Amino acid sequence: MKKIILWLKAMRASFFPTSFISVLVGAAVSSGEHPVSPAAFCLALLVVVSNQAGANLINDYFDAAGSDPLNQNSSPFNGGSRLIQRKILARQTYFKAAVLAFGIALLTSALAAVAYRNLLIFGLGLAGAAIGWTYSAVPFRGMSRGWGELTLGIGYGPLAVLGSYLLQTNQFAWKPVLAGVPVGFLIMGVLILNELPDVAADRAAGKRNLVVRAGGSRAGLWVYLTVITLVYLAISIGVFAGVFPPGILISYFSIPLAVWIVLKTWSCRSRIPELIPAMAGNVGLTILIGLLLSLGFWGH
Repeated sequence: MKKIILWLKAMRASFFPTSFISVLVGAAVSSGEHPVSPAAFCLALLVVVSNQAGANLINDYFDAAGSDPLNQNSSPFNGGSRLIQRKILARQTYFKAAVLAFGIALLTSALAAVAYRNLLIFGLGLAGAAIGWTYSAVPFRGMSRGWGELTLGIGYGPLAVLGSYLLQTNQFAWKPVLAGVPVGFLIMGVLILNELPDVAADRAAGKRNLVVRAGGSRAGLWVYLTVITLVYLAISIGVFAGVFPPGILISYFSIPLAVWIVLKTWSCRSRIPELIPAMAGNVGLTILIGLLLSLGFWGH
């Protein structure tokens, strides 16, 4: 049991619910035209979670030689798992585990592509693995070049939602791609807010993510606010364009939580321990909006 808990921490399993949301939204979009298959849902979840685990593990592997040793502001939501720094797991072990996790995602995608006779399924699994790898790995290092947040948003938003939908229906459609747009912005929001406490270490290590490029935590909060505003804007545009059912506007009930996160972060952005409730609330916001979107899409 201790080893299981250790590896869950290494993979940052506390963020796995965000993958669940991507898969759930895809299944919800499919429910209006096809009965939702629990087996297909679990298959999609295995691919997305495996890719997320691989992305988190390889991120710790590369950050262990970059910003993590400099980071004095780590928490359960930022700064990595810290198991390498505490000498509980070796850095090379992370690399091997990342390769294994990506391998599981790719093998599952390949087998599903054969079973469904649909090569796009494997393509989406491969794209998810590539996005997770290039976010951290040299020579790409998207996390240091200002485009990593966007690519992860695409990977765990439109692509993951489409993949879930595809495993339910075995057909391509644009609706799940568009439904994944607000989900992708939510994922970006999680990344950006969690970068605020790391800004000093990231800048010192040459890790020029969006918050560093914006100029620091104060400007980074405006980046976060912009991305979260785009979540609600994408939902509204989808409804008024007739692409999304009006029922997904129920997700607007999450706005008070979003406002609280922004105000809490603004008031304590220089006091790192006090940011933890805001970062936790931000993960909760992603889950809440995802659940409300799924409820609104279900059966339509």
